[in-house]
Amino acid sequence: MTTIGFLGYGEAGAAISAGLRAGGSQDIVAYDIAWQTSDLVRRRASENDVTLVSDPGALASSADVLISAVVCTEAHAAALSVATGLGDSHWYLDINSVSPGVKASIAEVLAPRGVRYVDVAVMSNVSSDLARLPLLGAGPHADGLPGLLGVDLNYEVVSDTPGDAARIKMFRSLFVKGLEALALESMMACYSSGVHEKVLATLEGTFGKYSFPGLVKHLIERHAVHGRRRADELEEVAESLREVGVEPIMAEAAHRRMSWDVDRDLQAQFQGGDDPDWLSVLAELERLRTENP
Repeated sequence: MTTIGFLGYGEAGAAISAGLRAGGSQDIVAYDIAWQTSDLVRRRASENDVTLVSDPGALASSADVLISAVVCTEAHAAALSVATGLGDSHWYLDINSVSPGVKASIAEVLAPRGVRYVDVAVMSNVSSDLARLPLLGAGPHADGLPGLLGVDLNYEVVSDTPGDAARIKMFRSLFVKGLEALALESMMACYSSGVHEKVLATLEGTFGKYSFPGLVKHLIERHAVHGRRRADELEEVAESLREVGVEPIMAEAAHRRMSWDVDRDLQAQFQGGDDPDWLSVLAELERLRTENP
């Protein structure tokens, strides 16, 4: 019987282990650096009938499949902590939210030992409903994952190159976390002036008619024509935030982002007529990026 081991047992590890347990997995172990000091880690393990082990070496010797679920800054160190105990009978499923380069470097560390490494990207908030939790996989062994855990998965292989799933995850995260930061900055300024509800209502009126992909395409197309005016307006936005005591971190970053292609005359390529197709705008931005870094 396959034993599944979690390297790191925080919120993600606990949720996934609960889903595995509900799906019939019998042997689940975990190591967490805080296993001796954290009541939360011990409680989660107890609730999910997961055995906590005392060190990374014990995890490597106990488990056939390791699921690495640590904080992103420790992903590489976590892999090193178990590497000497792993061999060609082990699977290493790396679900950490790290860059493609980090995933590739971890795969390189484990490859000489014959470990079957899979770059796994979790594409929504982690939950125990593994049949609905969207997962992407990359690496030469990625197609072996569906039958490995003994449960139904919502899983798609994107390539045989470690890091390719992480790349999709990271660029998606730019939207998710960037929107979060933008919402924070905007609402901080709005709340101090009591206009938060009014601003949200106007946003619904402006953007509510679009799907999310449609909105992204619309914004890129409009920027190609009106980027200079919009970049200039962002300077006024930043000053408006300063006037209510909110540091314009996102506003200044947005001005810098928009000004980059304005300064390279992107808008000169799209003057007159209807808004351009968003892909033609991206192609022009790619040309500017490679020719005028």
